[in-house]
Amino acid sequence: MATGDASADVLLAWTQAGVIAQALGSIGIILTLCYSAWTFATTLRERNYAELDRAYFDLLKIAIERPYLLTSQPPADPLKAREYDAYAAMVWNFLETIVDRCEGTADRHLRDTWYPIVATENAMHRTWFDMPENRRKFKERFRRYIEKNYPVSAAPSVATDAARR
Repeated sequence: MATGDASADVLLAWTQAGVIAQALGSIGIILTLCYSAWTFATTLRERNYAELDRAYFDLLKIAIERPYLLTSQPPADPLKAREYDAYAAMVWNFLETIVDRCEGTADRHLRDTWYPIVATENAMHRTWFDMPENRRKFKERFRRYIEKNYPVSAAPSVATDAARR
């Protein structure tokens, strides 16, 4: 009978070891899935930064080569006015991309980095955006976002004040 008890004890120990091994394996799988999700999110965030950085660099490079594009109004020269129109469209398309990538994300750092760019470029090229033929080029959700977060100032402009004098 002692041999039977020893056999039962060994069988019980192996059964317990099997249960523990399965539990550890399950925990290992869960930890691996969590690490994979974290790695994926980090890679996605870094990719977003890199793509936005590259696109904005290209826009700034164009502006350095053609400083007349950094105005709030198109130049009087028809050729330069066409270039300004194309440049402003690229800028606003870029801003829409920023908003698309930042909205609904928990990545506060992405928003902290890129929303000041939205504000800056909005101030520079808002006149272009507010033209009805240009507003139609963007999603309704993006137009509402700009109107809500960057309303056109009701304060009179410097040009308006000068005209009143």
